[in-house]
Amino acid sequence: MPFVMDTGPSSDITSGRCTRGFFSSSGYSTRDLDRIPGMRPNCNLSVYNSLRGTSSLDLSHFRLYLSRKQNKMSSNLVPLTIIKGAGHEFIPLPQGQNATTADFHSVRTKTTEFPAHFTSGFYKIEAGPQRPAHYNFEETKYVLSGQIDVLDEATGITHHLVPGDFAFFHVGSKVKFSTKSQGFAFYAVTRPVRAPHPNLEGREEGKARL
Repeated sequence: MPFVMDTGPSSDITSGRCTRGFFSSSGYSTRDLDRIPGMRPNCNLSVYNSLRGTSSLDLSHFRLYLSRKQNKMSSNLVPLTIIKGAGHEFIPLPQGQNATTADFHSVRTKTTEFPAHFTSGFYKIEAGPQRPAHYNFEETKYVLSGQIDVLDEATGITHHLVPGDFAFFHVGSKVKFSTKSQGFAFYAVTRPVRAPHPNLEGREEGKARL
């Protein structure tokens, strides 16, 4: 994160005689300058990669503001829900029954799109660049084969998912997918179809086959 230094004497800043200001840093804009205590709009500032000399601007307030803003941005991200080996756990049948359900995860959807959609599909990834995703819908993903790494940007933790592992992505989750080899998973999402399976279009069975 670059430091901000003023190019004129303190009196120029506090009196508002500076005519033009700018701030350039990832994720921030000139509007951020207005929040510095004692800062006048349109002050002439320069961005340096390191702190050189003594700044006439109280940088402690500015750094504190940026830190709080960055923490707020990070806090808006929602961590994933991961259950390792979910598909390998034993499921007992109720006495006298030959079938049962075994629910293990449930949320109230926060997807706001109307009409609502529920879509299922397969996810395939091979070794290569990380694949970023920022969720405005929910997704449940179950790894069938291979290995999928998921970097959770809310926590900084990379989850190494293998067959049997379950992952749930909330509205507000932000991740990066990758793999050292290849990975294959089933997913269900609260969004419309984006990329139809090229070999499964029109394959829904119209009638049950006995």
